[in-house]
Amino acid sequence: MRDRMKDEHYFIILSQKERKNIIMFEDAVKKTTLEKGELDRGTRNGYSILINSYEKEINLLYSLGENLETIEECYKKLLFYYSKMWDRKYGYIELVKVLSLGVLFKVSKSDIFELEQRLISEKFDDYLVNFLIKEIDSTWEREGVEFEFKVYECLKQILDNDEIIACEALKEYLQEKWYEIHRECAWYDSHKSSKNDYYGYWSFEAGAIAKILNLDDSSLKDVAYYPYDLVHYKE
Repeated sequence: MRDRMKDEHYFIILSQKERKNIIMFEDAVKKTTLEKGELDRGTRNGYSILINSYEKEINLLYSLGENLETIEECYKKLLFYYSKMWDRKYGYIELVKVLSLGVLFKVSKSDIFELEQRLISEKFDDYLVNFLIKEIDSTWEREGVEFEFKVYECLKQILDNDEIIACEALKEYLQEKWYEIHRECAWYDSHKSSKNDYYGYWSFEAGAIAKILNLDDSSLKDVAYYPYDLVHYKE
């Protein structure tokens, strides 16, 4: 178990439920794609549902303590569907999460090519997004130094500082800022809900930043929200 708020049984039940949804909608998407093509509304709706389900499944499996190879396979599926669907209506926080996981799983630039093309076509030029993409694709040419959305603006002091200051600032971010800056997210305080819609709280962007900056993150190992073993999965 990696999560500290719920027990093993809780995550197993939710993961089994999500897995059934994934199987059902992947079968449906295969059928509509063959019959009507990728641009069909039903196909696109299926993609959106699968994006949501795979995001939940990744969090659930990571919280449960599942091996990282299994979670990586879920991530590949998430990235496949997400790359086909992304536009500006998709949330910024979700985009950062998908790219952060890409850094942590060390995907190749060919894996994010389709997503890159969508970002270019939408003229999306964000400091943090560029920072993450450049770790995956060193040829990425976007140079924007502003945050299109302010939610992660506090991370700039981490990205622009030396290793010791960056590590301390990242620890402060996790302990004092991370949870509260996500107050508007649907999952905020979900661990208190009776609806069983808590999937685990994880700051994958903090892990990606630590990996990119090659920080000595030993002091972060037991800090809440920090995905320590995922940061060191592919060293």
